Amino acid sequence: MNEDARESVRSLEDKDVKETGPSLEKNEGSTKVRQVGVRGVRLLVKVVVTGGLLYLIYNSAIFIAAYLSAPRLDMTMSPLTGATAVTVVLAKKGKISSTVTYTGTVIPKSVVKVFSRIEGWIDGIYVDVGDVVRKGQLLVRLDEQELLTTLAERMAHMTFTELESQRDSRLVKEGAISQSEADRSQMMFESAKAKVEKIKTMISYTKVTSPIDGIIMNRVKLINPGELVHSATHLFDMADTRQMRVQVKVAEKDSHYVRVGTRATIRFPSLPKPYNKINARVSAVFPKLNLRTRTSTVELLIDNPKGNIRAEMYAVVDFVLRRKSNAVMIPRQAVLQVEGETVVFTTDTVVAEKKPVVLGISSKDMVEVVKGIKAGDRVIIKGARGLTDFQEVTVVSGY
Repeated sequence: MNEDARESVRSLEDKDVKETGPSLEKNEGSTKVRQVGVRGVRLLVKVVVTGGLLYLIYNSAIFIAAYLSAPRLDMTMSPLTGATAVTVVLAKKGKISSTVTYTGTVIPKSVVKVFSRIEGWIDGIYVDVGDVVRKGQLLVRLDEQELLTTLAERMAHMTFTELESQRDSRLVKEGAISQSEADRSQMMFESAKAKVEKIKTMISYTKVTSPIDGIIMNRVKLINPGELVHSATHLFDMADTRQMRVQVKVAEKDSHYVRVGTRATIRFPSLPKPYNKINARVSAVFPKLNLRTRTSTVELLIDNPKGNIRAEMYAVVDFVLRRKSNAVMIPRQAVLQVEGETVVFTTDTVVAEKKPVVLGISSKDMVEVVKGIKAGDRVIIKGARGLTDFQEVTVVSGY
């Protein structure tokens, strides 16, 4: 019985194996197909991406090659063409000025300090800061009542001494008194007369008047009517602003060229046009240098009819140190230093030629060439750096 059962079980197992074997083989085949499909897609993606990258690289290379081979002002040399793109100008003859620029400060031509000449009580104040006044105009009045009383006393005393002097003059002629007594009486009269004149002068000092035509620049002491001021009290600062002085500190190296009569242009950045620029000449040069700064003070006197140039205003001054006419000139940017030598590159539009030059005076943008080139030469102003003698060039701008 047991043997039969075992045989039945084996038969069933063999049957199951036979039935399931083909299905397993079928599943394994499907898996392999799917794996081959995924690999194909991945390969296709790689091919497409690689092709796209190669296309981009190819187009970029073409663009860069075209860019490098095109002549441009900012290029030094095209690695594809072998020619350097340059800009040229013609050397020309004309007037050139050597200038130097300094900053300066404006001060009035005349500055006056106004003081009280006597002690007294303020009776009235008639001006303030910024007022324009004329010479002799009343600024401040001091009370004069006390001085008038003293004047009356002195005049009475003078009258008395005058009568005594006249009487003694008659008596000395009659021999009643000596000459010395008569002389003493005359001296007393003259003394009394002088005291009267002194009081009159002091009364005139109660009126503080303007010593010049000008403007009240500063009120030194805050004064009010009724206050007491002492003798020599500083009341106002005044200035004549019809002409102004521009003071400039010029360096020692330039002071040799700046002298009385030297031309200059004064610019005032804070003023609107056309008042911000004035042509002037040097009016004074201080002979002594400042020991600390090694500078010399230079003054330029300018008219100020409208009063728009104020004291302590900032100024920029361009001095014309030297001038020359009929000079051979080129732009400053054309000059190079090559191995310690000052050179300029010229061209016949085919090759560049290096020419040593001797320079003269220079302005802001131009420089004089004393020796090395002549008027009409084509001078390279852009693209000259790195050039060698007789190197091929391509003129892209200029003559």
